[in-house]
Amino acid sequence: MKKISTVLLAGLTSAVLPHQTCAGANQKPNLVLVFVDDMGWGTFVPNIKYYSKEELNQDFIRKYVKDYTLEESIEAAKSAMPNLTRYTNEGVLFTNAYVTANVSAPSRAGMLTSSYQERYGMYIIPDSEDGPPENILYMPQFLKKAGYKNGFFGKHHNGGGKNDDLCTCTPGQHPLDRGFDSFFGFNSHGTLYYNSPILFQDRKHVECSEYLTDKFTNEAVKFIGENQGKPKLVYLPYNALHLSITDPAPEKYSKRFNYKSKLLNNYAAYTAAIDEGVEAVMQKMKEIGELDNTVLILMSDNGAPGGAQATLPKNGPFSGFKGQDFQGGFHVPMFIWYGNKIKQGLVCNQVVSSMDIFPTFFDIANIALPKTQKVDGVSLLPLIQGKSKDEVHESLVFMSQNAENWGMNGIRDQQTAKASFMVRKGDFVLRFIPDSNAFYLNDMRFDRAEKINLINQFPEKAKEMKEIFKNWFKEMKTPNKWRTALWKDVEFWNNSSLVNQRDANIKLGKTNEK
Repeated sequence: MKKISTVLLAGLTSAVLPHQTCAGANQKPNLVLVFVDDMGWGTFVPNIKYYSKEELNQDFIRKYVKDYTLEESIEAAKSAMPNLTRYTNEGVLFTNAYVTANVSAPSRAGMLTSSYQERYGMYIIPDSEDGPPENILYMPQFLKKAGYKNGFFGKHHNGGGKNDDLCTCTPGQHPLDRGFDSFFGFNSHGTLYYNSPILFQDRKHVECSEYLTDKFTNEAVKFIGENQGKPKLVYLPYNALHLSITDPAPEKYSKRFNYKSKLLNNYAAYTAAIDEGVEAVMQKMKEIGELDNTVLILMSDNGAPGGAQATLPKNGPFSGFKGQDFQGGFHVPMFIWYGNKIKQGLVCNQVVSSMDIFPTFFDIANIALPKTQKVDGVSLLPLIQGKSKDEVHESLVFMSQNAENWGMNGIRDQQTAKASFMVRKGDFVLRFIPDSNAFYLNDMRFDRAEKINLINQFPEKAKEMKEIFKNWFKEMKTPNKWRTALWKDVEFWNNSSLVNQRDANIKLGKTNEK
């Protein structure tokens, strides 16, 4: 992992200089980050070719798919995202990309800090909505210090402020306190797509009847125009495709879809709004002569939920849904576009993380990563340039609930589901599910649905991955608001003194980090 993070450092200046066009010889690249909400891996069109109909969740199909077919859902998805498909084909597609959490708030914290958010006690939504401690900076705060203008247009969900009707951010957690120069959006898990009552323009509460996806796009385009010639971060965390998608999308999107299923039509139209929004942002960059100096990354904050409103193909061949400790909760769509400055058309099967987004941005912009706080992410620049095939991460660890709250059966267990964890190392995934008090070892090459437990066939591999989790967990802070009864079972090595000592160290300001 150290090797890939240091590749090209000596020659990075020469790698950056050719990026400059109309923006000027010393202009750092523009950074566009689109973080969509609840888009399943299988729904993302460039991934469709990598699984078969038989691999989809047949239980979901039997329960919820009544008035449309799989073929129609795939056709609708392809019609809904021609621009995203084109940018992916011109860029690098990541087939093994993961977020750090299977639900929104902790996932966003992990991405924005480029670190495991569990370091700050953030595991599930209740202990993550307040955001990381103020002394832990978001990566955009470091970009701002490096001369970037940063715009935020969309869903926050890390700002605290849950005790008032407007979801106002608590002091120190507003995007303007976190490195952003402009903000238009909301601070909650979700909101209405029309006439949202919790929208803010910077710190001012505002009303808006416009379709929210379009409004976020328009604000981003405006920000780009106002900052022509300046290096800028455009952060677009759309709240689509977060439920409930019930109100009809604008006609300019809905008229493109005419299936028997109104649900499928609307879901595709909401997707099309994201697709055209990204294209509008990129066209604005082209209009001001800065497209050749722009990096675009798109990723989903977690997998698709299991309810009826999110249509097929959902999470494709992967088991589980949002909120669950299965592949479907963490394994998400991702691509990077950077014109001809990267290896176009590359399909990357390496395991990567949302924590890698900002280290990649920093590497491209020739900005050093901060040394004042832990960064678990790694730059993907050598990988996307085709200059390295080194493994990006020796392993990734995930700890959350294995909840049915967002699954297929409508079980409201967000406050009662126990902690579980998952470790990915190479092709293998180890999971611990407390309800069955059992470990599961799966080989992702042959078993993406996680149905074949290899725990007895590969005891040494399982032992190795248990040790990875054990050492990782000792570095993390215990959950901010999680009850002990829900997470204590993950301490499978039965040595609570380790956890007690760890918490004592954290209170004293000590860590196990090297």
